[in-house]
Amino acid sequence: MNKFEQSFQNPDRRYAIFPIIHGGVAAPNTYEEKIDSLGYAGIVGNVPYGRGYPNDENEWKQTEQGFRSFVDKGMYTWIYDEKGYPSGSAGGAVIDENPEFVAEGLYCYEYWRTLNGPMHYRSDVPGDKLFRAMLLPLDGGEAIDATHFLNEKNTLHMEIPKGEYHLFMMSSRRLFDGTHAAESYSEPRDYISLNDKKATEAFISVTHDKYAERLSDEFGKGVLAFFTDEPSLISWNIRSGVYPIVPWHRDFPAEFMAAYGYPIELAVVAVVTKRGPAYVKRRCDFWEFVGESVAENFFGTIQNWCRAHGLKSSGHLLEEERLQAHVYNYGSLYKCVKRMDWPGIDQLDSEPQRLMNPHAIPIARLLASFADISGENESFTEFSDHSSRMENKQIGMNWIRSSVNWHYAMGINNLTSYYSFDNFSAEEITELNAYAARLGYLIRQGKRDSKVALFYPEAAIWAAYTPSVRERAVDTSEDTMRVNDTFAKASWELLHRQIDFDYVDEQLLLDGEIKDGRLRYRAREYECIVFPAVHVISIAAVDKMTAMLEAGIGIVLIGGFPLLARDTGADEGFYQKFSPYLGRKNFAVIPVATGWTLPGMNNIPAIPRPVTVWPHNLDSVLTGAAGAGGYVDGEIISENILSHTRVLEDGSRIIFLCNMGGKNYRGYLRVAGGNSVKTANPLTGLIEPVHAKAENGMVAADINLRPYDGFCYIVE
Repeated sequence: MNKFEQSFQNPDRRYAIFPIIHGGVAAPNTYEEKIDSLGYAGIVGNVPYGRGYPNDENEWKQTEQGFRSFVDKGMYTWIYDEKGYPSGSAGGAVIDENPEFVAEGLYCYEYWRTLNGPMHYRSDVPGDKLFRAMLLPLDGGEAIDATHFLNEKNTLHMEIPKGEYHLFMMSSRRLFDGTHAAESYSEPRDYISLNDKKATEAFISVTHDKYAERLSDEFGKGVLAFFTDEPSLISWNIRSGVYPIVPWHRDFPAEFMAAYGYPIELAVVAVVTKRGPAYVKRRCDFWEFVGESVAENFFGTIQNWCRAHGLKSSGHLLEEERLQAHVYNYGSLYKCVKRMDWPGIDQLDSEPQRLMNPHAIPIARLLASFADISGENESFTEFSDHSSRMENKQIGMNWIRSSVNWHYAMGINNLTSYYSFDNFSAEEITELNAYAARLGYLIRQGKRDSKVALFYPEAAIWAAYTPSVRERAVDTSEDTMRVNDTFAKASWELLHRQIDFDYVDEQLLLDGEIKDGRLRYRAREYECIVFPAVHVISIAAVDKMTAMLEAGIGIVLIGGFPLLARDTGADEGFYQKFSPYLGRKNFAVIPVATGWTLPGMNNIPAIPRPVTVWPHNLDSVLTGAAGAGGYVDGEIISENILSHTRVLEDGSRIIFLCNMGGKNYRGYLRVAGGNSVKTANPLTGLIEPVHAKAENGMVAADINLRPYDGFCYIVE
């Protein structure tokens, strides 16, 4: 405890905030004196973006001097890897030298008219280069390749066989108009293909290698990580589009055939039109293929370079908040993020009610899960009050502290910042850095007590999502929205009940070992897995689920039973496999409600809750007179209280609670197996004992959280 007190009162500055100051690291005009005096952890910096970028030797010399100056003062640094964003093109230098690396998409056009064969039919083709023209039988049969009818004038003169068909054409085209390449805040700029390993290697040679030439002796010491910013597949429109687009690369046809044994055009037909045999399987095949390509050729290539140089690969992705966006931006966000050492998020909001948005995935918990599961235990945020400033609003320090609380409660523990702080005093900024560093120290002790896992419904969203021409490629179909929304709902239902959990995918499920009533994977042990809207899943995963039920592990299905096998796209009798377990305490099936709250989530025996937060006064819940949450489905829910529990080697727990609401919260903290309780106040650095009552294997302590406050409780 003495060690805790000393380190908590005077934590390592490494746990404070890293301001992002582009070019500000370069000597002789660096900010190191100011950054040092205000208690910041260090800086996120990069070579200046002068006209000579990326080859101005004087700017590189100044950048090296600047980084070393920060490190010499005991601070830490991260390297931002791009001129502007999204990362990958190095301010255009990569594609200027290698135009063949430009990202392409496959523009897909299904002609609305029914073609009744036999007949002759003529059609010009859309886009820059026709890849395939297909005749889609309206009776659901296999598509017929009509590409061979294309003549030298780029016109199709087709002989349509007997039957009724739609004409479906796929044309490859440079991705620019209406995409993120044209619409970013940085500049209109061609973008590289994340599916092209050589393009990533060219990006590394322009950026990472140049930093290594000058700073490699500080890699992993004063220089901690590379920050990559919003790389994504840009095969979708920010504005409304004309045709649906899917990701594309010239090597896709041969690579897909080698991996799946059938032509990729049949998978594209399934993805865009929902036509053809086994279209569910083919949809999953396509997005799995794309995801593995991006994970290996972009994220994996950078990770391999960073590991070889003693650094961590880090950064954040694009539109982490929506499950369906994970599909068209990456194929598989989960596969891609597994190839980042310290994954992160972009959080542009600091207003508490926006941070607690139940209609979006709690992205901080999602990305922090990867660090918990991998064992790296480090994740990061690029956080700011950008959204408020765009509305000409100045937020207070209490909301900024609340944002720090939100991130730490979710598990994010490196804070890189775009806040200006111009309207705050030096004393306020110094206090904020001390506050962040104290919390950063405590939530690195032990490991997060995630006894529950929330399944990432990847095959289900692959099967449901259809590429859209709407703004931001949103698919509003019932199937897609059900999976998309239920995943977010389930996440918040667990958070509102102060239940620590990790997000796990199917591979982790299959690789995990069933032992002693738990699913064990590396250092993680799960007593319950929650499956949200998982109507498509593999046969092997269902077999593993039933084995877990036999072992006493909790299984909670939200939205009903799995229906279709990812392997075949067919009904493989999943209901019959689960039906023998109906009525058991470790098995629950919850319907999806029309409202936001999921009925039946309360008091499920399968879901362990070693930590509970309970208001003093039930009347305040029913009347809304205090910040005590709500009364939902027979249970009090403290929905504005976020928690994060760490378990130490001796079994003690550190519990961080924060109040994200605008009213005082008075209640009890109840902890299974606890004895004595102390509070750790991140504002003052003081650790003090509090009155606690232990009985029936539980310890209960009074809590009093003012609006936007955070406190740590050490339970021995």
